[in-house]
Amino acid sequence: MTQQPLILYDIPSTTPEKAWSPNLWKARLALNAKGIPYRTVWVEYPDIADLCKRIGAEHTGMRPNGPHYTLPVVQDPNTGAIVSDSFKIAQYLDKTYPDTIRLVPDGTAAFQAMFVETTTYKVMFLMYKTFLEKIVPLLNPRSSEYFRRTREAFFGVKIEEVAPPGPARDETWKEMLDGLSLVTKWEAEGKGIFMMGETVSFADIVMLALLHWVKIMEGVESKEWKDVMGTDDGRWAKFYQALEKWIWVDEGSYGDK
Repeated sequence: MTQQPLILYDIPSTTPEKAWSPNLWKARLALNAKGIPYRTVWVEYPDIADLCKRIGAEHTGMRPNGPHYTLPVVQDPNTGAIVSDSFKIAQYLDKTYPDTIRLVPDGTAAFQAMFVETTTYKVMFLMYKTFLEKIVPLLNPRSSEYFRRTREAFFGVKIEEVAPPGPARDETWKEMLDGLSLVTKWEAEGKGIFMMGETVSFADIVMLALLHWVKIMEGVESKEWKDVMGTDDGRWAKFYQALEKWIWVDEGSYGDK
């Protein structure tokens, strides 16, 4: 029986490739790395909860007003599975499509989970604060309004006040670069440029998604991109070049069709 393409639900932007969020890129990169056929369905922020409830996707957290639904979500028409959260998606793909590259090698699930958790605070959240103001105009109107409203409620200030240009943003960016250097110290000494030495894993997908986010948000001529590529004696430039073959986006479609 012919394998049907999986469905990746993603949030679009107005950039040429549409895909922009690092959390969504983690799932996309996992599919690309494993060579599993899929298609993208683009979903605007205000429509995520209704979509997830309709297709039976699990929520990814609880808020005072009830379950909180987020993307990415992958739907597999070959098995009927619907999986939320990029790490769980990678684990599902490893289990269901074992003849492809393994992103969570046996015995490493705890390491991968801890890596995701730590880099979220040491790298991603600091990038997020830096890019926050630029994300708003990057989104389509409905998502842009939703993003601003919900993020300002989270931070308790206008988005423009979270990390305004100047000393506050510079310090946030410096902390992020320090976070990258911390990750460099974790890698296997002298055994390759990946997080597990010579073995590619989900941890590398996480870092590739974050590096590509800088490229999307700032561009290749920006100080920020050059900072990242030059950090740790060009270690991250070598890493990005080694894995950028996985960075691609299909045309996709709008709506659950």
